Amino acid sequence: MKRRKYTYALLSPVACLIFVTGCGEELATSGIDIITPIVESYLEEGKKTLSVKLYSMEVYLGEDYIFSKPITGLHLQVNGGELHETANGTYSLDMGTDTIRGLQEYKLQFEYQGKTIQASTSVPQPIHNLTIEPSSITQTYSSYYWGEADDSTEIVLSWDDPDRSFYQVYVVSPSSATVNTPSGPVFGRRMMQPFQGNRHVMRPMDFPATGYYTIYLYRVNKDYADLYERISSTDLANPVSSIDNALGIFTSLSVAAVGFSVE
Repeated sequence: MKRRKYTYALLSPVACLIFVTGCGEELATSGIDIITPIVESYLEEGKKTLSVKLYSMEVYLGEDYIFSKPITGLHLQVNGGELHETANGTYSLDMGTDTIRGLQEYKLQFEYQGKTIQASTSVPQPIHNLTIEPSSITQTYSSYYWGEADDSTEIVLSWDDPDRSFYQVYVVSPSSATVNTPSGPVFGRRMMQPFQGNRHVMRPMDFPATGYYTIYLYRVNKDYADLYERISSTDLANPVSSIDNALGIFTSLSVAAVGFSVE
């Protein structure tokens, strides 16, 4: 069987924080104001490079806006290593022959508007023994449109979970279009809410398009899960942040992928 090359992708909740004052409410978080920077960084286990993105906050001024924009020209360090600005507001560090390793701690620090911005993260261990059962299904014309009994079939994604980590499932369909089914619309790319456990159950109707699906499993840290939950609840007046003197996230993750076919 030909081995498929996977390209990992992660949907970010941080973009929502850029518009945190858009509803006209004042921020309830102590020490946070409109000049507070937004930090976005995901360190991926096994990678040789890391990057940090910085944005300004978007501000609502009654009938006008101050739009978010990249924050440029700063000096960022991670574990004492200097990051270089590779694009406006994007700072990167090439680790050479080293890689981001599980259980290793990384510390971010930089100065902005007279304040020291600091954050740290511990990298999750790699994901082991990720499987999907069954690895393929056959959809009939009638089951596709009318939701026959086959819809009750369980498609089980499972993996080792030795330490009760948080996980997130991301499904990429062979079709990027939204497909309407008897159970409602199914989107071409779907990110599930972070959860704890060692399995995730799906149904045939979650896979309405024929072809090859890629299913990514992310092991994420609690800070990411907390931020995702807060953004999902639309409680933007009191955003959660584990970064000193900033909003956003400086976190790490590990990822694995499996394939699934619909014939």
